[in-house]
Amino acid sequence: MSESKRLPRISIVMPSFNQAGFLEAALDSILGQDYAPFQVIVMDGNSSDGSRDILARYAQRFEQLEWVSEPDDGPADAVNKGLARVRGDVIGIMSSDDIYYDGVFSEVAAQFRDDPDCGFVYGHVEGVATDGEVLYTRYVPAFSWEAFFGLSMCIPQGSIFFRHTLAQQVGGWNGEIYGCDLDYWMRLLFHTRARRIDRVLSGWRRYPEQRTRPDQARRIWDDYWRMIDESEDLRQAEPRVQRLAQASKHLLAMRFPPRASYFTVWAHMWRGWRLHPQFWRYNHWMMIAAALIPGFTRLRPLYQRLKALSGRQRAVRFAPVVRPGGGS
Repeated sequence: MSESKRLPRISIVMPSFNQAGFLEAALDSILGQDYAPFQVIVMDGNSSDGSRDILARYAQRFEQLEWVSEPDDGPADAVNKGLARVRGDVIGIMSSDDIYYDGVFSEVAAQFRDDPDCGFVYGHVEGVATDGEVLYTRYVPAFSWEAFFGLSMCIPQGSIFFRHTLAQQVGGWNGEIYGCDLDYWMRLLFHTRARRIDRVLSGWRRYPEQRTRPDQARRIWDDYWRMIDESEDLRQAEPRVQRLAQASKHLLAMRFPPRASYFTVWAHMWRGWRLHPQFWRYNHWMMIAAALIPGFTRLRPLYQRLKALSGRQRAVRFAPVVRPGGGS
């Protein structure tokens, strides 16, 4: 088969620490794909909850699985160690508490094969509860700087894939930035062309103890501002892109406000709107309403119950690995 027709090999990098409760579902969603991953690299941070036993058991059955368990300096260090071990053509970075959906790898691989100039492919995401219930679907717009800075680069990690050659060009995650994934997506996007797959690719697990949570909002905020202000790529970008990036610093208040104050959120959204008047086109109306209307968040549980009654919620959909004895 000619090189141009060959499906690229997919390597998945998974940082993990004490996630035994979710780890099997994450691995099943990878190893149960119709287009098998070339390589699955799990960098475990010396877990003490049974994760290593799970990894050892899966590694006996799947030769693609490589895993290391040792102390690390956090997610960025684990991801960078994993990136250094990649031998595939396309990379996905998956948290060990998240999941991929059916048929994702074959579709992603075909996109990269059919569009050689594209180095970054992404899709939509669903928020998933710990029991597997789908809480919401988040649709990500087609790529433009207006869209991605309108979202303050908050795009779903598990629904992103990129070429290995691009990663080698850009480098790894910056562990000095709390939202090191946001920084990485921006750096990658300045060096390639992006393409959206208009389907849900992954499920993002939602629970109070996850790393992206409200009590870390100020840290995420401060580091995002630093990320924008220190970006060499932005310094060389056209004025329009620089303006949108500055707007994104203020628009981040919708998701991670620096203070729990509606006045603070309003003030920053006003400044963001002045710099990026069309930002609302790229954000769900509920996100904007929750940021602007006091007490609106209390209506969300009612909205979720109405969705459940209408039958719109559903269980997660991924292909579980068939275990010995016919069970899943």
